Amino acid sequence: MEKRSMPVCFTAKQYKMIEEFAKRNGMLNTSQALEKILSS
Repeated sequence: MEKRSMPVCFTAKQYKMIEEFAKRNGMLNTSQALEKILSS
C-alpha cells in the first residue's frame, strides 16, 4: 500500500457512510475502506 500524504476531510454524515461501507465489506477500519474506494 502506497503512503498518501494528502489529508482528506469529510462531514460527519460522509464519515458514517464510509464506516458503514467498511463494516459491510469486513474491513477493520475506515482507512481500509478509503484505500479500496480510491483504488477503484
